[in-house]
Amino acid sequence: MPKMLNNFFIFVSFLYILESHAQFSLEQIPEIENKKAITLVAETGFWTVHLKEKMLPKFTAQTGIKVNVITTSLDQMYTLQTESLIQGAGKYDLLTMEAGWAKEWASKGLTVPLSELASLYDPSGERGINSYLEPYYSSLLNILSYQGEIHAIPYNNYVMGNHYRADLFEHPKEKFNFQAKYGYTLAPPSSIQELKDISAFFTREAGENLGSNILKKPFYGLALMSGNRPHINDEFSSILWSLNGYWMKPEYNGKEKIKLFQLPRENATLIRTANIYRDLMRHAFPAHKQFAFKEAANTLANGDVAMWPFAYNNLWSASFQVESNIPGAKLGIAQVPGGKPYNGAYAFAVAYDSVNPQAAYWLLKYMGSFEAQYAYALGGGNPCRIDVATAPEFQTEELRHIGGAFNVSHNANINWSDEVLKLGHFTSTAMGDIYPELAKSCFQLSNSNEDIESVTSQLINKIEQIQNRSGEVPVVRR
Repeated sequence: MPKMLNNFFIFVSFLYILESHAQFSLEQIPEIENKKAITLVAETGFWTVHLKEKMLPKFTAQTGIKVNVITTSLDQMYTLQTESLIQGAGKYDLLTMEAGWAKEWASKGLTVPLSELASLYDPSGERGINSYLEPYYSSLLNILSYQGEIHAIPYNNYVMGNHYRADLFEHPKEKFNFQAKYGYTLAPPSSIQELKDISAFFTREAGENLGSNILKKPFYGLALMSGNRPHINDEFSSILWSLNGYWMKPEYNGKEKIKLFQLPRENATLIRTANIYRDLMRHAFPAHKQFAFKEAANTLANGDVAMWPFAYNNLWSASFQVESNIPGAKLGIAQVPGGKPYNGAYAFAVAYDSVNPQAAYWLLKYMGSFEAQYAYALGGGNPCRIDVATAPEFQTEELRHIGGAFNVSHNANINWSDEVLKLGHFTSTAMGDIYPELAKSCFQLSNSNEDIESVTSQLINKIEQIQNRSGEVPVVRR
């Protein structure tokens, strides 16, 4: 089929999908008497540009309510919003949050449950908002809930996957040599031991063979986000969970309410995780202190590594550049080694001190609609709605550069559905304060000059102090 004609059919398919999934539209918004302008805090990036240029003008045209946008980086977002919320200044109507802050803000009454907003402002009431949320992954809604009530609607899912060089993994000579050396078939690693083997196998010096070529520069088995940035914690967490470990875990009473958290006394699994991570670093692209997701994606895109095993799937389009940059390269996607990817989302919520909560509620629903999530996916984002992630056109070769990771993300989210409730990482109301300590400690644990047992012991003490000072329920060592 000629490419132009094929693109036409894809475009028609887009229109059909949008029409058939029009579960919510601007026309459903009732008259809003309060015409006060509302303010939205949004992350710098393409999605905010789309909101400002496409969606918010439509909302204003429909409702007569102006929307101001405060654009900020993620590094400043928590402090910016928290300070205003604590003062009750009413500066921001719609908040942007990282999933780790959700329960903290909800427990302090800083965000409003969606069911409460629906009861006040939505003709369909709670039943309507529950129906509206059905297409969303329950794993993400569970992370964003508090005491059984959902406080936010996610828009960006950063569940992990393994982005790997399929052309190298499928190369006959590489497969033969790997089988001869390790005694099993070369394939994307499903276990941590396989990850270690494959990372070592693909690490080469300049002048050595790789596939059908002779290397002009060193080549590495993997990329790790091993800089002194928050993301190193996400890699540690994925490995730790795959070994059946945990930072802390909730213990529930008979009413499915958390009564306390269990904290491992010595956390031998974390010690094992640190040793694994250090071993992996020997075969990883050399990283500096600011090395994180952008840098890791670039190493793959530039043909420097065989895989990014703990990649955020919303960086798929960045990793995919390898197919343009390296002749013959083909990007593949698999679940992370060990099968326990870090998961989470960025989300929007209505602030308790909103000057126009009714308008904020309806804009929230519009920004979480199929139309919005579909546009977000087309821009390269990783959707949070099942009906978008599984739309058949995203499985086509024409859209592989956009949706190539959607299926793996979908399966990961399904597997995490209720499992996220078994980890303190997604259930503690103090995680906003604990997470930075985890990240700092993970960076220390990755440093071969640091004593692993000493750093682990200090971290356990910090978790205990923060949770018992700021969390709703205590943590006990067991």
